[in-house]
Amino acid sequence: MLEEGYEEEYEKAVVSYLALNISRTADYSNTFCMWNNAWEFTNHMFARQTLSMLWDYSELNLFSPILSGTWKSMQRQVFRGVESIDVSSAPASVFQLSATSCPYEDNSFDAVFTDPPYYDNVPYSYLSDFFYVWLKRIIGDLYPELFSTPLTPKSKEIVAYTTERTWEEAKVFFEENLKKSFQEIHRVLKPNGITTIVYTHKSTSGWETLINSLLDSGLVITASWPIHTEMKTRLRAQESAALASSIYFVARKTERKETGWFNEVKEEIKRYINEKLERLWEEDISGADYYIAAIGSSIEIFGKYEKVMDYEGNIIRADKLLDFVRDVVTDYAVRQILHNGIAGELSPLTKFYILWRWTYKEERVLFDDARKLAQSAGIDLAKEWNKGFIIKDKEFIRVLGPQERDMKEFEGANELIDALHNVLILWKEGNREEMKKVLADSGWGNKDSFYRVAQAISETLPLESKEKKLLDGFLSGKEKIINEIKDTSQQTRLF
Repeated sequence: MLEEGYEEEYEKAVVSYLALNISRTADYSNTFCMWNNAWEFTNHMFARQTLSMLWDYSELNLFSPILSGTWKSMQRQVFRGVESIDVSSAPASVFQLSATSCPYEDNSFDAVFTDPPYYDNVPYSYLSDFFYVWLKRIIGDLYPELFSTPLTPKSKEIVAYTTERTWEEAKVFFEENLKKSFQEIHRVLKPNGITTIVYTHKSTSGWETLINSLLDSGLVITASWPIHTEMKTRLRAQESAALASSIYFVARKTERKETGWFNEVKEEIKRYINEKLERLWEEDISGADYYIAAIGSSIEIFGKYEKVMDYEGNIIRADKLLDFVRDVVTDYAVRQILHNGIAGELSPLTKFYILWRWTYKEERVLFDDARKLAQSAGIDLAKEWNKGFIIKDKEFIRVLGPQERDMKEFEGANELIDALHNVLILWKEGNREEMKKVLADSGWGNKDSFYRVAQAISETLPLESKEKKLLDGFLSGKEKIINEIKDTSQQTRLF
């Protein structure tokens, strides 16, 4: 093109777009691509944020004019991107810089928007290497400043990697550098400037690092809201208790109050969160997303102060804040799940079971997060696992449904959940007389709370759940069962 008289910048743009086309096509043309039997097309490699071994792969005809993932289809996507660019206004200036050290003067910007890395969720730079090595070969000479290294730089990336660090070192590295980034945002913002920060993570430790970094930056959170950003059908969501929402924080560069006392701040948070929780419930936010949204709301109050202290002079950090927020949300959620009325009658184990099903469904969860949920329900997880429905599997905790339990576990058990699981197994086996005996002998058969708990658990589970099907089947004959138990009890008394 240069030899034929085209301008150098025009030539650079055309070659860059062609390189993007090849880069996108590579995503559909590698040995990590799987054939989609339902819709008969090739899935691209990054259907999930990892590279997993495949025993077989799908090979695409790159020159097909109609298939997805081919040269033509990727070209159409690149063209759509080019056509959507507004060239009528002043061009944007794009720079590759370090977020921890920006070469701008203080008070330079009206607004900053950022979506920082989510702790240890995604190994961004490692995944980027898949595209980097090909782009370097194609356009590395056009952008030498972007392709100076053999692979993407990793040592300064603000992610909690453990490839070259211990886990504790990785956590400290992430928190310290995230704090530096937020401090830079605070520095370059104009007075009363605004910033939006997008974040999500299902682990408590992931949130602790973000909150501590925000509190130390000087930014004041003035609003937060969960927004559904993830597809429920993605592989990540199907295989774990993945979140569907990200929290959008709005922060400003404003003055903060000097000191807040934790007892007073807790009451302020409780009042504010309860208002937010009610609205979130009406918006159909549930489970882990509900807890995460409440965390966002609590920071709005907590972050108004330069420091929060208890009456003994200890500075309160994110860990204490999150423990308190979890307790508030747990209390509210149990009352809502059970439609109020009987929350106070339930044992801690029963509350824990209901909360687990509502929060994590039937997924396994890392021990620390399971422990904190258990703590908010009033039980010591370490004293309960591997004795009944709570199972410890390496660093994970699972909560078993009735179909996974051994009938021997129910001998002499009086806990509501044990009685419910026992009854559901007997109902499944068609052993109606034994089922009625268990209900009568345990005393649960005549208690409304038993059936309301069963209904509440059913409402938390997905339609395809085996446990839900057992619950719904049993509850469909509830009235008849209750009447038969009453008749049996009356006959026994007469005799």
